[in-house]
Amino acid sequence: MTLTKRELQEIAEELGAIFDPESPFNYRPRYNVAPTDVHPILRVEGGQRRLEPARWGMLGTGKSKAPLINARAATAPQKAAFREAFARSRCVVPADGFFEWKDTLEGRQPIWFHRPDGKLLLMAGLCWAGRFTVLTTEPNKLLAEVHDRMPALLTEPEAARWLATPTQEVLHPAAEGMLEARPVSTRVNSVKNDDPECLAPPGEGPRQLTLA
Repeated sequence: MTLTKRELQEIAEELGAIFDPESPFNYRPRYNVAPTDVHPILRVEGGQRRLEPARWGMLGTGKSKAPLINARAATAPQKAAFREAFARSRCVVPADGFFEWKDTLEGRQPIWFHRPDGKLLLMAGLCWAGRFTVLTTEPNKLLAEVHDRMPALLTEPEAARWLATPTQEVLHPAAEGMLEARPVSTRVNSVKNDDPECLAPPGEGPRQLTLA
């Protein structure tokens, strides 16, 4: 996923949240956030929305050591790995886009899904012991062309409800028109690449970037 806002304060203001300026988490704009990376999440504590860092991928309860980076919304309340977090420790994962891949004759083409207005996407998540996972649901028509799942994206009222109550009613496919899709550079295919060039059109080489 991506979170390209320049400052954490900008994210906090859009979410109506506070954050600890003394936190050791050094925020920077991200163009290729990968599983196991540290990323800000939104939680409610003492009636106050707070942004705090967490690592992408909850720990499983079985023998597998692989981080659990997503969970099916329909079954998460019944799964041992997610049951307690669903009941007691829900979160919202802010992003301004996410990637899926489409198979083409030239190889795997990354597609960046984002809001047309550039505002944050609010992904429903679960968190536990400093780690988080993203809940997924059936795709809407746009996503179905590329993948059979999509993040459960919340409107602001749904996000408030999700943070307050363990309800599955808000975990549904995104409304049509909420997202637009754009093919981007295959630089995204390597987690070593995390810069604005990841969002360049396919086939474009490095170009001179100017600071706003």
